[in-house]
Amino acid sequence: MRREVEITGEDFADVNAGEPTLGPDGQAPEFGGHVTPRAPETDGAQAASSTTGDGAKPNHAAGADSGMSAYVVALQADLDDARGKVEDLEKRLLYAQAEFQNFKRRKEEQDKDLQKYVNSELLKTLLPVVDNFERALAAAEQTKNFDALIGGVSGTLKQLQAFLQKAGATPIDALGKEFDPAFHEAIGHSEAGDYPANTVAEEVQRGYMMHDRVLRPALVKVAQG
Repeated sequence: MRREVEITGEDFADVNAGEPTLGPDGQAPEFGGHVTPRAPETDGAQAASSTTGDGAKPNHAAGADSGMSAYVVALQADLDDARGKVEDLEKRLLYAQAEFQNFKRRKEEQDKDLQKYVNSELLKTLLPVVDNFERALAAAEQTKNFDALIGGVSGTLKQLQAFLQKAGATPIDALGKEFDPAFHEAIGHSEAGDYPANTVAEEVQRGYMMHDRVLRPALVKVAQG
């Protein structure tokens, strides 16, 4: 049977202080302000899933550690592979540098030999000309025949001119031509009146062309007019 209970000021203060006031029949009044809610109990299955029976870590944490270890091992393998490639490239670079130095040294030696013997074929071709000069001089000393000496020297000169022409060296035609500093080198003036002014009146030394280039300019004297 429910009864109406009158709560005085003192009783309300006691309620606020955490001490509920009982009714005359020894039962708690029917109002819920003084009841302290209980915390929900943790489900046993949920608690069991968070830990094992011996307090070990959950299975997903162990899997994460295993994956991290594998990743570190893979990184270390990549690093070792990269170091091996770098060492191989360094060896190749040193080998290439050594090969280049050897090639450079061989090239310098070949150039020196080439410069030393580059004129060997030219000199070999000139040797018969020297032989003819020697024969002409020897014959002139024995016979005292200067006409024979002149003939021998003239023939040897023609042989030498033929060799020069075959090698691409041709004489510059300068006498009577207008003075051209590209082909002539003036060493003085000539008083001869047979040539007009600014023309080559005398050829002191013949010049030669090597194909389309001046091998040696002609030494000339220029007419004053």
